[in-house]
Amino acid sequence: KTHAPQPLMATLQIDGGKRQKLRPGDILGALTGKQGIAGDQVGKIQIADNWAFVAINRDAVEAALQKLRDGKLKGRTFRARRLPDIPE
Repeated sequence: KTHAPQPLMATLQIDGGKRQKLRPGDILGALTGKQGIAGDQVGKIQIADNWAFVAINRDAVEAALQKLRDGKLKGRTFRARRLPDIPE
């Protein structure tokens, strides 16, 4: 039995979504702005009413969380955290 390779992406959850007028572009901009991470380190962005999921390259997770915590989305600060990896 072979072990599945570690996924390259980790998922971050942001406590803000459509009700807070967040759009994928806002999140991407916050992550890749000044001293941010590279655009190609950001994967799929999924936005629900009150939360958003963002796939981030594993190597960039800490930097991405720092950017989201220190930066602003729509002029506000939203909490963000890494979700546990879901085993394949």
